[in-house]
Amino acid sequence: MKRFELFLLPLLALMLMSCKEGKDKMEYFHESGSRFHTLYNITYEAPQLLTEQIDSTMTAFNASLNPFDSTTLISRINRNEAVVMDEMLRTVVAKSLEVSRATSGRYDITGAPYFDVWGFGVKKGVTRQATEAELDSIATFVGWQKLTLQGDTLIKADPRMTLNPSSLSKGYVVDLVAATLERYGVTNYLVEIGGEIVARGVNPDGHCWKVGINKPTEDNTSTISELAYSVELCNGEGMASSGDYRNFKVVEGKKVAHTIDVLSGRPAHQDILSATVVAPTCMEADAWATALMAVGLERGKQLLEQQPQLKVCLIYSDHTTGALKTYDSGLELHEIK
Repeated sequence: MKRFELFLLPLLALMLMSCKEGKDKMEYFHESGSRFHTLYNITYEAPQLLTEQIDSTMTAFNASLNPFDSTTLISRINRNEAVVMDEMLRTVVAKSLEVSRATSGRYDITGAPYFDVWGFGVKKGVTRQATEAELDSIATFVGWQKLTLQGDTLIKADPRMTLNPSSLSKGYVVDLVAATLERYGVTNYLVEIGGEIVARGVNPDGHCWKVGINKPTEDNTSTISELAYSVELCNGEGMASSGDYRNFKVVEGKKVAHTIDVLSGRPAHQDILSATVVAPTCMEADAWATALMAVGLERGKQLLEQQPQLKVCLIYSDHTTGALKTYDSGLELHEIK
């Protein structure tokens, strides 16, 4: 009996070690799909799939910040219902106000009515140019200074005000998914949702993640995808791009781009064709990519001097020759030929 016990103990220990090794075995998983009317791709190294956790994070974000869903927290605030903000909404509004202040209001999520009147917001199917009278009437209830954060409460100076945080919330959900992965011990991952990215660690080949920057080729069908540069990410930074070369429409024979100058209520028509920003968070990168498109190249350069945490690649059109040129700051760009 004692001999059997002596044999059984090392065998049991070997079995427990084998189970532990199998449980902790790391491998790369790839998940893709469609959420928030856009595609996502997520690659991460873990001992098991984290699909349920990722989906739960996206669902919670949607319930808070999707302005196109009438049941969400942001939609209820837009309807002036007495609701308390959750941490997600409070975080996004606070960051938007910070960027609004830095850009003197050219970036402003209270410009939602302008997005609607030009057909880029909740309301679609716009078939005519907005009139001066319409823009003037909207101006009376637009302006980031008319928002006040008091703890968990958001106070609007005018009940007609509506918010559309889409210009930074897509970057924020990328941050949230990345944080979810890290809570489960993941240190090597790339999260990409609708072109916004957070990457940490290394890819399956053991190298930093290499991501591309599109050449701004005019194409509102999103079928043309030619890369101009690639950059490497591995420190958990966020990267986001904005450009009018895809998101535009032709109304009454004129091109109308989706970047709106909230101070005038009209499409910005700036010289920057695309803005790519790398920042400590994807939410910040997302907001600043939109802001730089709105302010233009020269003002953008001035603002970047006050934002040392940002690394950028701005592709713009030379005003004399029409040739594409690039302004970069802090990014190591690898040209793709």
